[in-house]
Amino acid sequence: MPFSQEELEEAYQQVTSKTSSLSREIFFGILNDGEQFWVDIQPFLLSRGYRLRPRYNPEWKPPWLLGTIINTRVYAYEEALSLFHGRHLNDAVRVSDGHKVVLKSIDTSKEEIPVAQFLSSPELRSDPRNHTVPILDIILLPNDDTRALLEFTDAVRQFLEGLEFMHQHNTIHGDPCYFNLMVDSTKLIPRGVHFIKPRTHDGITWGRDWNTRSSVGPLKYYFIDFGLSAHYLPGQDIMFEGPYGQDRTVPEHSLPEPYDTFKVDVYQLGNVIKRMIDHYDGLEPLLYIALGMTRKNPQDRMSLREAIEQLDQIPKKVLKRRVWKQTTPDEIRFLVRFCCANPTSRWAL
Repeated sequence: MPFSQEELEEAYQQVTSKTSSLSREIFFGILNDGEQFWVDIQPFLLSRGYRLRPRYNPEWKPPWLLGTIINTRVYAYEEALSLFHGRHLNDAVRVSDGHKVVLKSIDTSKEEIPVAQFLSSPELRSDPRNHTVPILDIILLPNDDTRALLEFTDAVRQFLEGLEFMHQHNTIHGDPCYFNLMVDSTKLIPRGVHFIKPRTHDGITWGRDWNTRSSVGPLKYYFIDFGLSAHYLPGQDIMFEGPYGQDRTVPEHSLPEPYDTFKVDVYQLGNVIKRMIDHYDGLEPLLYIALGMTRKNPQDRMSLREAIEQLDQIPKKVLKRRVWKQTTPDEIRFLVRFCCANPTSRWAL
């Protein structure tokens, strides 16, 4: 820019003395994090036939600061308009015909795209009663295929080791179930999450910037909530009957007599693994462990040490296999495997 920082600061003060609604970021052309996301993918979207507004061109500079004098009528420029919806919504033009479109980022863990695709199928679209918005295109962003079985086995190993550690010190968890298994997300989400609204950074703006597990590993996993835990002294009776945790399928809970609380711990953690297998394709190598830990007869259950040893026997080449949520459509799996598409985000227009 042809102006010094002092000149720009003076001009900004003059403008804000008349228009208090003009932010410093708008005047100096500073894009927020959500907008920077669009700048990063602008060349790719253009290669796919969709042009974003000039503001999101990687070479963009505020036009009101490019002349021989600073134009203080900033909002006379369309390029001064920043995104209200951050990285979730943006507008573009389809290059082939100049058609204006809206782009929306979709989380693949939800059902929005499959439902929208179904409602936009030719058969349903031809029905005059169909008033759902048409989906013109789906674009997957290029990225590495990094969600492998290894990410799951790393977590499983730490939980098996952690529970074995507690048991070796005569301590049961009592409820080693889904909501009591946590990961230290410091490296996954560097900006952190809000305590009350964990899907936000600040409790206000929806969405989070995050890294893949494999890109920042190794991660640390923890057991939390020891409200149902117990520590036993050497020689103390470990047979017990008491309050239940999250898992109401434990066979011993239906028996009238006391039960071995350590065996119950094994069942509950094994059932977490089993339920994960039920929801994801690619976790089948863990099925033997899950079934062994959840046998109906407590005396027949696989020990935590045996489970860890079985985990170690999974071949390294198998650990590199991709894991899919069972609801992921076949066409998405194909695009990720063979077209270098990003499995974490899909784009609907």
